[in-house]
Amino acid sequence: MPKKKQSKKAQEQKHVSPLNHSVDAPDEAISRSNKRTKKASKASSDRKEHKDNKHALSETKLAEEAALTAMLFGGGGGASSGAWADDDDDQINDTSAWDDKYGNQNSDDDDSDKEDKATNWSSGDLFAIDRSGEDIGEDEDDASERSDNEHQSDTDSDDDESEQEVNKASMQGAAWQDPESDSDSDDSDDDDSDSEERIIKSKKQKGVSLVDGPNRLKKLRRYRDETDPLSLSEYELRLRERFMNTASVAANTSWADVKQIQHKEEEPKTKRKGGGYGSSSDEESEDEDYNAAADILESNASLFQHSSSGMQLPPTILDVVRTRDGNLSDPNNSVVSAVQFHPGSDEENPLLMTAGMDKMLRFFRIDGEENPKIHGIHFPTLPITCASFLGDSGSVVMSGRRPFFYIYDAISGNIQKIQSIVGRKERSLEKFTVSPNGDVIAFVGNDGYIILVDGKSRQWIGDLKMNGSVRAITFSEDGEYIMGSGSDGDVYKWNIQSRRCVERFHNEDGTITSSLAATSNFLAVGSESGVVNLYTEKYSRSSLYGGSDKGVGLNATERNPLKSIMNLTTSADSLKFNADGQILALSTRRETNGLKLLHVPTQTVFSNWPTSKTPLKYVWSTDFSPGSKYFAVGNDHGKCLLYRLKHYWDE
Repeated sequence: MPKKKQSKKAQEQKHVSPLNHSVDAPDEAISRSNKRTKKASKASSDRKEHKDNKHALSETKLAEEAALTAMLFGGGGGASSGAWADDDDDQINDTSAWDDKYGNQNSDDDDSDKEDKATNWSSGDLFAIDRSGEDIGEDEDDASERSDNEHQSDTDSDDDESEQEVNKASMQGAAWQDPESDSDSDDSDDDDSDSEERIIKSKKQKGVSLVDGPNRLKKLRRYRDETDPLSLSEYELRLRERFMNTASVAANTSWADVKQIQHKEEEPKTKRKGGGYGSSSDEESEDEDYNAAADILESNASLFQHSSSGMQLPPTILDVVRTRDGNLSDPNNSVVSAVQFHPGSDEENPLLMTAGMDKMLRFFRIDGEENPKIHGIHFPTLPITCASFLGDSGSVVMSGRRPFFYIYDAISGNIQKIQSIVGRKERSLEKFTVSPNGDVIAFVGNDGYIILVDGKSRQWIGDLKMNGSVRAITFSEDGEYIMGSGSDGDVYKWNIQSRRCVERFHNEDGTITSSLAATSNFLAVGSESGVVNLYTEKYSRSSLYGGSDKGVGLNATERNPLKSIMNLTTSADSLKFNADGQILALSTRRETNGLKLLHVPTQTVFSNWPTSKTPLKYVWSTDFSPGSKYFAVGNDHGKCLLYRLKHYWDE
């Protein structure tokens, strides 16, 4: 294929002289290097300018921050001259930036002066209270003026304004200090004392209102329509009377005796040996309201009467230790329906009697370690449901669901069977109680009758009649009275000698009564609902009804219990007071671990015992030893659990 002819211009470019090409190359290289140099110099100048602008901007920010700090906290030097001043060189740069911007020519002198002042600033110079309602705007304007003027060329005016600001801040005080409290402290104390005196004076003039005050003050009224305020002395007497009427009789309330207090008020106060509260003076002799409670405060003695062990039983917590079971050497083969300590036995080593449905009567000597068995006797025809010692004698009365009962003389070993009670046709004599001296045995009869049997002759001596059926009976501590209750919910009280009902009142629970227990001070009434009401026996029959042993009408009276114990959820089958009357044992046979102990003086149940892990099972009988050192519990497993009450062991 023939080659194409090249154009004339292409041939000329192709045959360029090598000399001309070599001359043009150096010029182009120089021009390119000059351009690179210019670009590098321009970039460096741009970086330098950016750096200068950034430095200037930082200085401007520092200056603005210093001005803002001066406006907020005062002072001519900003943050660097305040209490936050640092000794580093960075703070000097901050002040120099301020001087460069605002033209302060004497910055060094000002800084030295301000540093000297900063060292002498108090807490009031740093913070101030912002009080609403005051002219805060003027303070802000003054602060802004100070921030503008303190950097002027005139150093004298700067010093004057800074000194005024420091003085003003010191006058205002710190934020956690009240400037008015220091200046007006004396006046406020005087005002408080005057106000207290005015309140006391107004109370003395107006008296205490029983209607407008709290609801509990209404109990101090003598009659319902009493609305007049009481004087302070009369108010104190009403409180004492209320305490005397409602306080526990176990407490020593002689300090609240109104007659005794009035007698003390009439007598002049004499100075006691060694001075003290009772020192005589003119002011005390003129005081009409004698504070009898001061006599109590002078002594740390207990307000309660001392127990047989010489100490008052503490409430809430009972120190109990379980010991070897009382009948461990010969346990019952059925439920322990009766358990009792001999009333005249030794307190540390008492005699224990147990009886049950296995027709066995057992005696044990309690020593806390072995508890050996002394004697046992079997009654083939009598499953024993109730057994008791006849006072301090060695005789034991036993009965069951039979028309007869037994009397066993443990000293001679004789057994006497009483086939029936003359004049009575009861088919069961399963429940009875014995007087404290053992002279009278009271059986629960039919049709509301209480059958009285002589403890020595074993003969019938009389009957007591009540409405409804008899469910529970008990004797008073002295044995002169017998109380009974039953299906009608009323509690009857008879005199043993006259056979007359001297008192009858309606139990507040209203349900069928299931158990009774009495001491010289209290009467406990248990019902089938599980509620146990505690009544006081403080008032005699004559003080309540105007005469004793003359009988009462057909209508029952109302008595309010001191305390209603509702810790049992089923029938309260057994109630038992200890020797000194400080503990009341409540038990039921219808639920497991159904036992509670009540601290009688405070009417509170002991919280630490028994617990859910105490192996009581179904409790059938309970009793306290003569000195209350032991507590026995008979259960459905045939065991007589024995516990030591350590309070009565510590003397």
